Amino acid sequence: MVQTKKRKKREHPLLYLLPTFVILTLLVAYPLVNNLINSFSQGGVFPTVKNYQKLFADRYFRSDLKNTFQWLLYTVPFEMVFGLIIAILLNTKVRMKKLFRTLFIVPWVIPSVVVCIVWKWIYNADYGILNYILQLFGIIKKNQLWVSDPNQVLKCIAVVYVWKIAPFVMIMYLSGLQSISEDIYESARLDGANWLQQIGYITLPLLFPVMRSVILVSVIWSLNSFVYVYSISGGGPARVSEIVQIFIYKTGIEQYNFEYSAAAANIFLIIVMVIAFVYISMTEKRENEMT
Repeated sequence: MVQTKKRKKREHPLLYLLPTFVILTLLVAYPLVNNLINSFSQGGVFPTVKNYQKLFADRYFRSDLKNTFQWLLYTVPFEMVFGLIIAILLNTKVRMKKLFRTLFIVPWVIPSVVVCIVWKWIYNADYGILNYILQLFGIIKKNQLWVSDPNQVLKCIAVVYVWKIAPFVMIMYLSGLQSISEDIYESARLDGANWLQQIGYITLPLLFPVMRSVILVSVIWSLNSFVYVYSISGGGPARVSEIVQIFIYKTGIEQYNFEYSAAAANIFLIIVMVIAFVYISMTEKRENEMT
């Protein structure tokens, strides 16, 4: 017993955290610090703010920021709404519920690149199946350009993204719905509440903690959805669908201007952190008021 107590006193719990700390340092801290140093370097000169001065005067960067926030508006609200509607429907007593859950989750498990390739074929202006089906039913008279049309490209890609991410939102909402006791709905029905009133006064308030987390994750994912836009349109035509992630990639990887690309990445990181901080602060007050 005495030896066991001495052995416990000699143990250092922080040593168990050391491997995790080392991995996080190598994968997160070092790239961030290195990126910060690169952003304040130019042509071997350090420190300098010329990269940031050039960036704020770059009309392409400002245009890409605008496209990024448009992309955010095209994706997050719709994936939240569709995910919630599907979750509510699947939470009711319907036949073959397990089959429908499996079918709805299929888009989520398919790799993003595969999804983009398939939808790029669907959107093809010459032999895409979307034009064929719409012409077959008389909805359109001639082939549409879809992702080659500057006015439609970002919206078309947003449809792909919502189709891919909405199942994840559905799963999260469904898990939250299943934690709400049926007795609450039964009491509401006895008091004369209809279906919409139950959703507005019971489901949404009790689901708010889940919604709060899902919206935050979805916003961050949407702001960092490089794969979908780059794989389908590459930022074109004429850069109208180019978002900040593509700007960073092209500047750093294709043009080998790593210092300028680092500056753009840092500015975008700050923007995302500010959005997350403001959102967490606002929703935390709301959640405290509800509890």
